[in-house]
Amino acid sequence: MKAVLIALMVFLSLGTSSQADEVFTFVVKKQEEKVKTRWTLAEWLETKNKMRLMDLWLALHSPSPYEFIVSSTFLNGSQTPGSKYTGGDLSIIAYNSIFGLEVKGQTKAPDDYWQGVFRLRVFGYHDQSTNITLHGGLRTKQGTVGYRNPLAGVSLSIYLAKAFGIDGSWMKILASTPNASGLEYSGSEWEGGAFLEYQFFRIFGKYYSHSRMAGAMGSSDTGFGLGAKLYF
Repeated sequence: MKAVLIALMVFLSLGTSSQADEVFTFVVKKQEEKVKTRWTLAEWLETKNKMRLMDLWLALHSPSPYEFIVSSTFLNGSQTPGSKYTGGDLSIIAYNSIFGLEVKGQTKAPDDYWQGVFRLRVFGYHDQSTNITLHGGLRTKQGTVGYRNPLAGVSLSIYLAKAFGIDGSWMKILASTPNASGLEYSGSEWEGGAFLEYQFFRIFGKYYSHSRMAGAMGSSDTGFGLGAKLYF
């Protein structure tokens, strides 16, 4: 009888010890899980500093959303009816991300005009990449017979290599309001060419064809242009 009681006490003590160990292990593991997910002010400050350094690194190494372009072209062509001519144009373009504004002036090629154009890049990261850009604005034709026309168009640039590509554009010169003589002015323009660039400098050549209507009288001009662009 005494032996049975001793055996029972040993069994109960072993069972109690095993259960205690299990409870202890459960509690310790639970605390370890809590530590893993514990939020502290020190960790938050450390993470914030790391994020600030990452933002600074990205700001230094990411391309700026701002882009400025100065472009000038020498033009040599002929007008029908009319004669041969030479002239040129100068444009300044500023981009903020996909939105751009252009101011352009042309002289003796064969028309003198100023125009302001809003640009919307619908494909491509910047002007120095393959891109598609929509154009819309207003042109004021200078001279003895002046006109003011809304215009709309599209341009395309395709890089065939890192420093070489082709481009083209089409522009519709919408009908103007009648001038003092009662005439309306309208037309269309298309251009195509190739370019070669090195970093912020680009040289390009193009062929162009323009058609004009002033009342019932029509005219056209074709020619070649050679120019350069500077990117900032």
